[in-house]
Amino acid sequence: MRRFVIMLALLASAALACNLPSDDVRTTGGSSDPGVDDGTTPSIVIESPQNGAQSYVGGKIEIRVRATDSIGITLVQMRESGRVVFSQESPEPTTDFTALLSFSPTNAGAVTLEVVAYRRTIASSPATITLDIKRSINDLDNPNALDPTTGVSAGAFCTARVRVNNLNLRSGPSTDYPSLTKLGVGENLNVIGRNDDSSWWQIKRSNGGSGWVSAQYVNTEGDCSRAPVVNP
Repeated sequence: MRRFVIMLALLASAALACNLPSDDVRTTGGSSDPGVDDGTTPSIVIESPQNGAQSYVGGKIEIRVRATDSIGITLVQMRESGRVVFSQESPEPTTDFTALLSFSPTNAGAVTLEVVAYRRTIASSPATITLDIKRSINDLDNPNALDPTTGVSAGAFCTARVRVNNLNLRSGPSTDYPSLTKLGVGENLNVIGRNDDSSWWQIKRSNGGSGWVSAQYVNTEGDCSRAPVVNP
């Protein structure tokens, strides 16, 4: 009887051992684990807005960032003066992660933001952007150029209003360039560049489209001489 009891105990122990996870299963890591250190670090860039773009105290700004990693991005953070002002987790570790980070300035002046991407605890080198924050929307160099989607001036120095119907929006600053589309009379455009003699304006539409229009067919508002000369 005693021998039978000992045999049952041994069989039970063997069965329990078979149900325990093996060392391979219990060990974390491996090439698919986003926490592993393979000797590389994530990287991150700020895609928009442009450095030096304007906004105002209390406005809402969207910073578009893109982070990449050989294994998987898990988090991106935005900081102001070392303080985290926005964090965005990735739904799942991914090698290519794009996110919109929100920021509401509380002080006027030059504000520098820093964004960092993480693979678990492994951080990227920071990417930075400096914004020109005004006290109110009326203090912007060109309030009409404020983009309601991004909350910044979108690099526009003045606005142009189309004064004829079926104006060609061209791919470059002359009639030698093909027409991209036709613009309607009264459409407002943000001027983001010009050619050498300011006879053509490079513009951005409210729907995000861009191109060139002849200066003789639009009325401008603001200081368009500050727009940079662009060579297409």
